[in-house]
Amino acid sequence: MKRDPSSGDLEQDPIWDLLRQSPSSRPAPDFAARVTRAARLAGIEPRWWNRPWLPATLVGGLAAAAAITLALLPADPFNSPTPADSGAADSLAGLQEDYEAEVLLAASEHLANYSDEELVAMVGF
Repeated sequence: MKRDPSSGDLEQDPIWDLLRQSPSSRPAPDFAARVTRAARLAGIEPRWWNRPWLPATLVGGLAAAAAITLALLPADPFNSPTPADSGAADSLAGLQEDYEAEVLLAASEHLANYSDEELVAMVGF
């Protein structure tokens, strides 16, 4: 509703009558603080750890990791044979033989450094 100010007295305008009838209100004591805080936070995006999807993703990922771990574990881990158990004795026996051969070769190159008892102990008689 446009009104021409030159048409008459502004005090007689019906808008002013409505405004006089309206109740007056006072702002809350913390109004300025709330408005300032809202203005500061208006353009700020939440940090990545405050995103709403993050907890669900973490819980889902941990549940998937636990399910995969449980699926890969053997039913009875204390009695199940492992591939290392079958060949472990053979590989250790071969390793012992190789070690003894190397010791004998090193001793044969420096016989003067060993006594007769040490040489007999190395040969194993």
